[in-house]
Amino acid sequence: MALADEMFKFKDEKPVPDKIFDYPVEGLGDRKIPVVIDNGSCNCRVGWATDEKPTMSFRNVTAKQRGKKENELQIGNDISNIDVIRWILRTQFDRNVVTLYDVQEQIFDHIFTHLGVNTEGRVDHPIVLTEAVVNPNYCRQQMSELLFECYHVPSVCYGVDSLFSFFHNHPKALDGVILDCGYQTTHVLPVLDGKLVSANCRRINLGGAHADFFMQRLLQLKYPGHLAAITLSRAEELTRAHTFFSVDYGGELARWAETEYYLKNVHRFQLPFTPQPGSQVSAEQHSQRREQQIQRLKEANTRRRMEKLGEDEEELQRLMTVQDLMMEDDDEALARAMHNAGFKNMEELQTAVDKMTLTVQRARAKILGMELPPLEPETKESSFPLLDIPDEMLTPDQLEVKKRQRILKSAQLGRERAQALQREKRQKEIVEEKRLEDRRRCDFQGWLTEVRQKRLKIVEARNTRRQKKANMAKRGTLASQQRMRIISQLAAQSKKKDDNFGQNDDDWDVYKEINTEQGTSDSEADDEKLEELETMLKEHDPEFQKELDMAGMGEMNLAEYYQLHVGVERTRVPELLFQPSMLGVEQAGLAETLDYVLKKFDIPAQNALCQNVFLTGGMAQIPQMKQRLERELLELRPFQSTFAISVADNPVLDAWTGARRWAMSPRLPQSSITYQQYQEMGEGYITEHRASNCFFPTPAARPKEL
Repeated sequence: MALADEMFKFKDEKPVPDKIFDYPVEGLGDRKIPVVIDNGSCNCRVGWATDEKPTMSFRNVTAKQRGKKENELQIGNDISNIDVIRWILRTQFDRNVVTLYDVQEQIFDHIFTHLGVNTEGRVDHPIVLTEAVVNPNYCRQQMSELLFECYHVPSVCYGVDSLFSFFHNHPKALDGVILDCGYQTTHVLPVLDGKLVSANCRRINLGGAHADFFMQRLLQLKYPGHLAAITLSRAEELTRAHTFFSVDYGGELARWAETEYYLKNVHRFQLPFTPQPGSQVSAEQHSQRREQQIQRLKEANTRRRMEKLGEDEEELQRLMTVQDLMMEDDDEALARAMHNAGFKNMEELQTAVDKMTLTVQRARAKILGMELPPLEPETKESSFPLLDIPDEMLTPDQLEVKKRQRILKSAQLGRERAQALQREKRQKEIVEEKRLEDRRRCDFQGWLTEVRQKRLKIVEARNTRRQKKANMAKRGTLASQQRMRIISQLAAQSKKKDDNFGQNDDDWDVYKEINTEQGTSDSEADDEKLEELETMLKEHDPEFQKELDMAGMGEMNLAEYYQLHVGVERTRVPELLFQPSMLGVEQAGLAETLDYVLKKFDIPAQNALCQNVFLTGGMAQIPQMKQRLERELLELRPFQSTFAISVADNPVLDAWTGARRWAMSPRLPQSSITYQQYQEMGEGYITEHRASNCFFPTPAARPKEL
């Protein structure tokens, strides 16, 4: 099955700086329309309560280069390339809690300036502001002090973003469990009788930011050559738009191991690159280049064979020169030549001559191509007169010469037989080559398959020999143990004796026994045959050259090199939410935490909560999260118990939309902290409502003594 044709490209969208809007006094100013601020740890969304959608939405970060003036501070969408200056970014959040109020003040300045608020020294509009679940009193005190003392706002209404989203999607709901999948954290929030049960809320210190980081690291490990190109912004784009939750994670991993499923579901991304000059060639130029490469390959093979043939002929001539010394009476010269050549007796010399003769004849036949090798003429006239004379009629010296003549006669007959066998073998090879050529013309695919199978067989045999050679060097093999035994016996000999190992001819047998190199070299005939088959494949099969290029990291398609294949990462990254241990976070996953929270209540309360499990937050947008959670609850809940899961209409914007709806309702005055209440009650005062946090005194009030 072919890879999917669709090629994705990274959007790499550049943010547009926020527009400074006009401030219509007759409209917004006169009516004191509330300003709704969803102060998220990732994005800040701001707008007037009369707007259907947020007027502004920007990244909740600031950037100011060292040594620059204050007016060069960049906030949110003013930062054109956030990846370049990520190391100098500042945010007011520690996870999802505001802790840096100097940064928060800069964010508020940016908000009110771009909304067009131009009232001198104050913001005459009620503020509806989201905050973290169970926000510490100290953090709320600092926020109230900033809004009332610095901006002199008339009132502030604090609310939890996920509760605003919950009551926006379920206005009449009294019971439910909110699963808030945020950017830095994930919360499980039980709501009973329309009120948040703060004591049983639980937080997982993992969210969308960790999924983005995980995606980036996985791809950087997978493609180390594109380390800089795989930015956190691109990883965020992949996580948001190209991942999905697996209903059965184990089964999903098994399916990704199947080639057909992988090719069908993998997403390919093209990274930007600059084509090399001259890399675009026509089909005709490509064909000409290929023919030139094949011709150069053939010439190189022929030249290499000629060089090898010359070396083998010189070696054969040297051996035959030693053999011819048997016709002379100089026994001392013969013994010296035999020793220098490395032979102990005439039988070893004759074996080497026969082997080298076959090698030379085969090489000549290959170079001549389809022609049979000619009969090898004798270099000089051979005469063996003593062979026809009976031994009784010869002197002892003549008997020694007759023995040598018999050996030479046997060598000559052996060479003639070897040449005849070689001609017969070459004749069979010619017939086989003609058969393959005829099949190539009539059945090209069948011929191609046969040639590939022959090549594969030779390659496997060569690999087997090399593996055998490698195994002989391993300690645990039988051959290695035998070598160690012989070496230990040699070492155990008396140290008083002189070290004369190698002077005795029998020592050669010991050396051959312990030598790991002998007997394991590749067959020269197999190498020549492999060379022929690969030359044919390169000439007739273009795909074979591509395979060799990829295997040897030769020529490559530059566009393919700059491609990212996002496969199993599509389901592995969001799985973090259910298995934080994949990233090294020692906390329970979402399903386990939900089960833990439910068990904090009695059975009737558990059943009431499970009838309205609500998903919100950025990670809730990832496909199949609802189906995955249904499977988890089906396993967690008692047999035949019921539950219902719903997802926010817009998991990202519904927090702001719910806060806007609250700001336009008659309940806003009763749920806000006025400036007078702030002065009278102090910074820590909060007006509770069903979408807000509950107030817990810090330190906790002691019970009155009786």
